[in-house]
Amino acid sequence: MNGTESTSTGVLEEYRWTVEAELQNTPFIVTTVPGGFQVGFDLANSHWLSVLQLNEVSDSITYTVRVDERRRRFSITDTLRRMSWSAGAAGFVPRLSWSFSWQSGRVRYGRVIMLGIAPGGFEVAFSPENERARIREIGEELGLRPRMAPHARIGIWAAVGGVLLGLLVPAAIMLGGALTGTH
Repeated sequence: MNGTESTSTGVLEEYRWTVEAELQNTPFIVTTVPGGFQVGFDLANSHWLSVLQLNEVSDSITYTVRVDERRRRFSITDTLRRMSWSAGAAGFVPRLSWSFSWQSGRVRYGRVIMLGIAPGGFEVAFSPENERARIREIGEELGLRPRMAPHARIGIWAAVGGVLLGLLVPAAIMLGGALTGTH
């Protein structure tokens, strides 16, 4: 190198930086993962943790964005984790319960989280579903094309395979019966 070349940032870094700038002043944080980035609740920030606690949020939504820079494509995989626990006594019987569930793929998360009242009496709120839509818009604005997430592609291929299997097995049995003369 002769020192005159400029280093350009890739579309992945530009995408991540743009999403990060867009999500400032929201309870989300952007973290880098191989081949992309994740957007999830910033539980390490005491301000946002208290907002989420006041709204009794017991679940966590994470959007994993994967970018194929060569093909200029991106995918978003949603992961919803729900956790609940309780402890105490019911009468004279001590009680402790805990549950955890996990869902991944395209998850519809319609919850609106209230942040408070702005001057003038307007409610200030955000919806993770709107944030996901904005992440997608940013990718498209950068010239990337959305790609179906791996979970969705696997589901479609499994459904197609099931339908084909459901059609081919009876057809093979009927053909075998016709060829051997058994009914």
